[in-house]
Amino acid sequence: MRTKLSLLTLGLCCLFANFANAQKLEIESIKKEDYIADLKLMKEIIEKQHPDPFRYISKEQWERNFKVNIQNIQKKQTYLEFLNNLPKIKDGHLSVSAPEEFYTTYFREKLSYFPIPLIMVDNRLFVNIKCSEVPYLSEIKSINGTETPDIIKQISEHIQGEGEIKTGIEEQISEDFPSNYALFIEPYANKFDIEYYNDQSNKELTKTTLKACNYYEIYYRSSQKVKPINKAENAVSIDYQFYKEQLTGKLTINTFDLPENEVYQKFSDFFKRINKEGYKNVIIDVRSNSGGDPKMAAILYSFISQKNFENKFNFKAKSITLTHTENLVDTNGARVNEADVTDYENFLYQRFTANGNMFFGNERIKEGILENFPADKDTFSGNVYVAIGGKTFSAAVYFAKLVQDNKRGVLIGQETGGNANNTFAGYFLNYKLPKTKVILRFSFTDLYFGDNPPSVKRGIFPEINLSPEQIIGYLRQEKDPEINYILEKLIKNK
Repeated sequence: MRTKLSLLTLGLCCLFANFANAQKLEIESIKKEDYIADLKLMKEIIEKQHPDPFRYISKEQWERNFKVNIQNIQKKQTYLEFLNNLPKIKDGHLSVSAPEEFYTTYFREKLSYFPIPLIMVDNRLFVNIKCSEVPYLSEIKSINGTETPDIIKQISEHIQGEGEIKTGIEEQISEDFPSNYALFIEPYANKFDIEYYNDQSNKELTKTTLKACNYYEIYYRSSQKVKPINKAENAVSIDYQFYKEQLTGKLTINTFDLPENEVYQKFSDFFKRINKEGYKNVIIDVRSNSGGDPKMAAILYSFISQKNFENKFNFKAKSITLTHTENLVDTNGARVNEADVTDYENFLYQRFTANGNMFFGNERIKEGILENFPADKDTFSGNVYVAIGGKTFSAAVYFAKLVQDNKRGVLIGQETGGNANNTFAGYFLNYKLPKTKVILRFSFTDLYFGDNPPSVKRGIFPEINLSPEQIIGYLRQEKDPEINYILEKLIKNK
């Protein structure tokens, strides 16, 4: 849900956001006291403004972790150590972005990288590139004497997954293993002694040594990863293609953070063609959809619904008065002036009503939202298959929930990275910490689906979950596992 104010954005970010703010900063001049001051400020902001900071982690554990964070920074006062000791509350939308100097100084000049992109499947790591050093899809057993499960555990402790959901963390590790390994385990390694299994049938262990590579080398190698298979589909917001022999259309939506007119036009074009040409099956792929506006999810569902459906979601907040306004910045990193803060708080005051110790969105926040949503005139009545996974978040989870609750399709893939009932999304704030220039981004509202459902710790589970062996089998053929399973096993037999 957007307003005209630049304080507001929708979507998903990881622990380290993949953008950098342009604030000039002399990293080497930052003192221990500066790091600790910003760490304490971040802790205070989260405690005061976050809608439910202790939903997934207890207050006691939060305090214990913070003491350890302080101790670690007192022992080692570096910018990287500071970033590795930021508070974590298992909020998959909470993100941190460092200033440009960090990315230039560390990523491009200081860090050394494991030279092979890896993919994580079933708590195991496999080679995700065709290269000369190690065969494609070899399973890595250890790196520099550390077993793979321990490597995964160490990296996972630094990533803001959602609640108890593991799939979102797995996707982040798979997306950029070399950077994760450099940031969280060995930043300056010169070489990597590895053990790996080449032949999966007899588990013969092979040992070799790999030379570390620099930023530009790993950037090039990462561009050659085999998975994701359908890179063209991931390069745009909405894509569709047609499998004429199977009478199947595939619609890929990578974000719901789009204007309504654009979304509706593309969905309408796709389903009009499907209906006109008599297709019997539709595959909807939201595996890489990080969310956006829940209204767009409802519009999509209206094209497969056979009747009016319940479209209910709302927001709640612990406070609609913004804390530490002197540190608020817009999406470009510029400080927000007091007049804009006042206007924004007035906007919130009109749209949120106190109920107990929380504020809930009222009718004004629901302007333009149809709770009794009709099926579209071009609705599709055939078979529907929806691919979900660890990168499915926020409004994309809402779409999967509509499909599952209304029994209008088969969900296939992995558990969604976003929570099934509640997710910390909707109205985001950006805080720039004064000493380190880090930008902290999180939502001060809790987006919930339905009429204030109970809090859960897990995502939406698919009806069909491919086994690790099935996934690896498809990847050996360089085929998209979920999509080809649908085409070969579900649609072929109909």
